Amino acid sequence: MESLYSSIHYWLVDHPNISQFEWKQGHNFGSSLLFLTLSVSIYLFLTLLSLRLSTLLPSISTTTMRPITAVHSLILCLLSIVMVIGCSLSILRQMPPNDWTWVVCFPANHTLTRGPVFFWIYFCYLSKILEFIDTLLIILSSSRSRRLSFLHIYHHAIVTVLAYIGLQASQSLLGLAVIVNSSIHVLMYAYYFLSAIGKRPWWKKVVTNCQIVQFMFGFLCSAIMLYYHFTSEFGCTGVRSWCFGFAFNASLLVLFLDFHSKNYTNNIKKARDNEMDKDK
Repeated sequence: MESLYSSIHYWLVDHPNISQFEWKQGHNFGSSLLFLTLSVSIYLFLTLLSLRLSTLLPSISTTTMRPITAVHSLILCLLSIVMVIGCSLSILRQMPPNDWTWVVCFPANHTLTRGPVFFWIYFCYLSKILEFIDTLLIILSSSRSRRLSFLHIYHHAIVTVLAYIGLQASQSLLGLAVIVNSSIHVLMYAYYFLSAIGKRPWWKKVVTNCQIVQFMFGFLCSAIMLYYHFTSEFGCTGVRSWCFGFAFNASLLVLFLDFHSKNYTNNIKKARDNEMDKDK
């Protein structure tokens, strides 16, 4: 068991490519502003174009789409598991001894975007671009008109931009955000994978609830981060970029609550009304 842990720790934390990682704008793959701009712009252009031409676009049969969706979902599920484990171990490895405040507050003027934690933040940023394929699969499916929502497009586009900005600013809380977000993505992509292979699990509503709880937890951590920022000697890094992230998460919370209401609360109400009509 100890040898297994040592192997995992080496490949996810101590490997030179991870332990010696350093974010440099324009040097790492995908780190240039041009790359970000083109990636998000192309994503939005093709997605919005497909909405305009939805009646003209051919759709791929469910039989063909299921194995493609299964493979894509399984890859992202496994990558999410790796990110949860890798970033968790990296935080324990990189934070100063017995200084748990580092988890929510990277000291300003004392934090460089290097080391294993920032590798996994960078890895998470790249995974957000890979998640653009989610939208492509929806566009190619026969149910695109029902599944392609504003929430989906808005979330995929903006979260990629915020991940880039956060990396550039060494933003506090990002390591914790990677762990929480990736944990939820393990559940979400496991659900998509199982559904694609014909074994629809019961936890669809749980995924949405976890996403809502994620934002609540994020607001709590943000309050703690701000406390340390204004009371500690050096303050916390990336507070300006955090402001954009806070506004984005607040808007996402509103959208997810609306989604929850339309898909679960209203459905329960309709079911109760139907039962009442049957009893009359």
